[in-house]
Amino acid sequence: MPKDELPAPLPALVLVPRQPGPVILPPALTTRPPDDVDQMLDELFGAPVPDRPGPLDAGLIAGGSVAAAFALLAPGWRWLLLVGVLSILLGLALPLRAAWRAVGRLTRRRRFDAILRQGDPLNLTDPTTRHLVEAYERIAAAPSDPAAAEALEAAHLALLEVSSLLRGRVPRGRAEAEYVARRNGAVESLATTVVDQARDDAVEALDHFERRTGLSSLERMDDLERAMSDTRQSHPPAGKEGTQGTQTRGSELRL
Repeated sequence: MPKDELPAPLPALVLVPRQPGPVILPPALTTRPPDDVDQMLDELFGAPVPDRPGPLDAGLIAGGSVAAAFALLAPGWRWLLLVGVLSILLGLALPLRAAWRAVGRLTRRRRFDAILRQGDPLNLTDPTTRHLVEAYERIAAAPSDPAAAEALEAAHLALLEVSSLLRGRVPRGRAEAEYVARRNGAVESLATTVVDQARDDAVEALDHFERRTGLSSLERMDDLERAMSDTRQSHPPAGKEGTQGTQTRGSELRL
């Protein structure tokens, strides 16, 4: 698969799996799609704001609680119960959102740590390591056959060597840069060979199928040309027939 046909851009960090296969994309720690709880909080308290809970929120909750309690004890102040409840809800808006975001961050962090244990991290902020992984992904996406499987194992070993050396950081110094560059060049060359071989195999398989079944545009065009040629031979043009008939009748009159 060419670079411009990759399914999606690679992130800044990927994980090299323990066994040959596509690299593992870790989940994002900072963003997540909204769920049912987020929608419920938006309906109750409106769109989220970046502020954190503070003294104002505590004051709203405390004041609302006092007002609600007073309204329940004083029969003539029942209307104050609604004011107290609204004040409590306003005071709880930011704390509830903050608590839910903290739970989400903790969940994503645990999921992220669990995925990190599935492979070795490889930093792709350096162009050489990014090109290395892109070439590896082209090999991993190639049609499966014994040659492609061996190529994937060799490229996977190169990724393991680089990830073990760098341990999640970018190359430092000339020696590390050359170490990564040599493996990048070898994997890119191998990826080109694997992809070209896959294309040749696909063309050969299609050509064999066409020869075996006759389902080919070339065959159809040849059949069409033969049919048109046979039609022209069996039905000569009317003009020529008319000319030949006139000449024949003229010869008979002269006789």
